[in-house]
Amino acid sequence: MNGRFIVFEGLDGAGTTTQARILAERLQGQGRTVYLAHQPSEGPAGLLIRQVLAGRTATTHADGRLGVVDERVMALLFAADRLDHLTAQIEPRLARGEDVILDRYILSSLAYQGATVSHEFIAAANRYARKPDLTLFLYVPSPVALVRVQQRGAKLERYETAQQLAAIEREYSRLIGTLATVVSIDGTRPIADVSEHCYAAVQQQLG
Repeated sequence: MNGRFIVFEGLDGAGTTTQARILAERLQGQGRTVYLAHQPSEGPAGLLIRQVLAGRTATTHADGRLGVVDERVMALLFAADRLDHLTAQIEPRLARGEDVILDRYILSSLAYQGATVSHEFIAAANRYARKPDLTLFLYVPSPVALVRVQQRGAKLERYETAQQLAAIEREYSRLIGTLATVVSIDGTRPIADVSEHCYAAVQQQLG
């Protein structure tokens, strides 16, 4: 019997990493085997993406100047990382009955790169990616998300600006209502309340 494939989505600062960890710990406490992971992954493409997001690598133009990596290239890098992660880690674990809880997946590509790249292009790049059994979308308005990101005290990354987060929020809003396997949860509530809503959604949707 296959395990359950559960994905968390939301803006930077929405709490996806925290809630994915809490849900994994709760399911493990019930005796389930859980693989908790994130995308970008720790694979070769994922590590390259992290370098780009942090501003530690860039594209060299014909005039010798450095510039940001094109969003179409980013979309393809994320799709390559996703396929590598699926093949190497996720699908084998699901096949042997483990639950997989993933922090970010295809919706992130459609929302983050989809502000400037066509959804058709992104969907085509991800056409071989397995569909999750359930996606939990943590809704946090972009101004709130930005404050949370800033409070971390770390250097802001590629998509962590007011303008970028607002555009990404709009893309998520366009997408969420069209997908039956997505449950939207108010991510502005206290952490314990959000985790209860996440767990309730898993029980209701997947049993």
